[in-house]
Amino acid sequence: MIDHSDEFAAAWQRFQQLDAVHAFGDTLEAEWTRGRAIYLAFLIKLEDAAAREYVSRVQQRIEGITGVERYPDYYWHMTVKGVGFQVIKKTMPDDILRQDVPRIANAARKVFERAPAFDAQIGPPNGFPEVVFLEVRDGGRIRELNTRICEAMPELPRAVFDGELFLPHVSIARFTSNDGLPQLKQALASLRDEPGPAIQVRRIEFVKVWLSEAMPEFDTLATYSLAPQ
Repeated sequence: MIDHSDEFAAAWQRFQQLDAVHAFGDTLEAEWTRGRAIYLAFLIKLEDAAAREYVSRVQQRIEGITGVERYPDYYWHMTVKGVGFQVIKKTMPDDILRQDVPRIANAARKVFERAPAFDAQIGPPNGFPEVVFLEVRDGGRIRELNTRICEAMPELPRAVFDGELFLPHVSIARFTSNDGLPQLKQALASLRDEPGPAIQVRRIEFVKVWLSEAMPEFDTLATYSLAPQ
């Protein structure tokens, strides 16, 4: 089984040395989206009650820090694989034609429903330049699912962090400025010895993410049950 401990420790060290974060602007005008508004992804929603209570506690500890904007509870999830932007006419490498979405959903079912369910532990908190996140220690299972999807559907856009670089996490806040970065680092450091609960991962969802100036909204297109352990 894969142990992500060294990778999370390296991410923490990089965050501690960070001088400036990547603040979110208007989502529709961000470099990543380039004006596109519908993103597709495979993800695991965080529905476990104890895990959700843990996320709330961590968010409360960083609430009020300047430049930090928490994600609402409906957003909490673990991404398995970003699929691409749904479009009517393809003009960019990470575009997905609308008529291809049902085929992708069906192809993913063959992959996910053969993969066994698994357990994971949530936390402690950490940081990327883009977000505050909770570590997910799952023995490499989400990375394995990411790799399986990439191999089963090589036509899907591949991100630089797919495959061996994929690090499972739950994003809990984003940045609006650098102003509170020193305070945030201190707050997160005080929480590093408080890991969260274990959860059971039994299903994966294929979602459509609506991007706007506000927080993203989700529509579920398909749900896949993992095989019994």
